[in-house]
Amino acid sequence: MNGLMQNTNLLWTGFYLAPAPSQGNRSWMTHLADLRAMAPGWGIAPIFVGQQHPSITTAGVSHVRTAEQGRRDALLAAQLADQAGFTSGAEADLSGAPRIYLDIEIGGTLPPEDLAYVNAWCATIRSDQTSYLPGVYCSFKDTAAQLQRDNPDLVCWVFNINQFLHHHDQALTDPGVFRKPDIGQSGFPAATAWQWIQGLASISVQLPGGGTQSLPSWDLDVSVVPDPSHPDRKFDADAGTWLD
Repeated sequence: MNGLMQNTNLLWTGFYLAPAPSQGNRSWMTHLADLRAMAPGWGIAPIFVGQQHPSITTAGVSHVRTAEQGRRDALLAAQLADQAGFTSGAEADLSGAPRIYLDIEIGGTLPPEDLAYVNAWCATIRSDQTSYLPGVYCSFKDTAAQLQRDNPDLVCWVFNINQFLHHHDQALTDPGVFRKPDIGQSGFPAATAWQWIQGLASISVQLPGGGTQSLPSWDLDVSVVPDPSHPDRKFDADAGTWLD
């Protein structure tokens, strides 16, 4: 990650909160401070992979989509974010409440069970029971608009890989320089972030101590904010520094 920070134009990364109902990999949980300390410091998008529609059959995925489960999972997401450090130390000095992004893998208009689950999750996250605000990672097609109608304060990170599905060769414009497509191409103009490539085969990264390393299977995202965990933060690209 330090090599990417130093030798590419990447500025933020997803960060899995775990163990979550549909994500057991805890490897990110102890590295928030490390990521922030890699000068100038990574922006972060905390991701909570909750209950999924039964059509999502990946091993280890949970499908309990009720409002009550949404409330329980919201409290778990907040607890995990606290454990990772999003409300303590230097994080507590950042402006505004941190956002947590609920991962919703099904696309299109959400069925009633899924909608009840997500709306209850959002309501609990924004309540005085947590120190956070809600965000979602979801499909550009109908899902984001449906959820924003019920949750006007919601920040949406959408996935739409159709625009570049057969053009992964356009991911980089120069060595170490990733393309930044206009978020208006995402299919949901109100999106804060857009996942525009899934499964990029590999990239070669220069390491801080010299040498290179090949990193396989990349997802690429672009956003209108430099730090999705705190969308109001500002980054001075010319100086290469955060303004708070």
